[in-house]
Amino acid sequence: MLTKDQKKEVVDQVVQRLKEAPSVVFVDYEGLDASFIANQRRQLAKQGIDYVVVKNTLLERAVKEVGLPVPDSLFTRMTAVGLGKTDPSILAKAFYKKPTNKAGEQRFAVKGAIVDGAFFDEGKVERLALLPTKNELIAQVCRGLNGPITGLAMALQQTVSSIVYALDKVREQKAQGTQAA
Repeated sequence: MLTKDQKKEVVDQVVQRLKEAPSVVFVDYEGLDASFIANQRRQLAKQGIDYVVVKNTLLERAVKEVGLPVPDSLFTRMTAVGLGKTDPSILAKAFYKKPTNKAGEQRFAVKGAIVDGAFFDEGKVERLALLPTKNELIAQVCRGLNGPITGLAMALQQTVSSIVYALDKVREQKAQGTQAA
């Protein structure tokens, strides 16, 4: 059991982390195996995402102290928080997995998220998770820009090849014309 001072310290730490993170995902981890959670925590850390488990009452105090627009219904059951300093879609992808309805399936149940100060319900988090990341979008734009440039280069090369071919034919004809004379 935490003392009042320890609870205040936990709330202060969570407040600090919430202020530093531009994106936050709230998940329900009830019923998940400890080994699954430990493995997910390692995977999340590799992506620069912190996974924090805090009592609902302390989390609710911290969220209210920061002033995040979160509904009270979020603080039911077992709640953990994912804090990301990266692209919000990376954070959403890390926690949102489509249910497969397989026996023994292990996945977090997303309750909601805060992205740039706005609350996203589970449906919005799903849509965010399905979006390409910033780097994927940049790669798509580059591929889109590269297509016309490649086509232009191929067309110019084809034109140069045609000119070289025509000049070679003229040279051959002149060579045959001088041999015949």
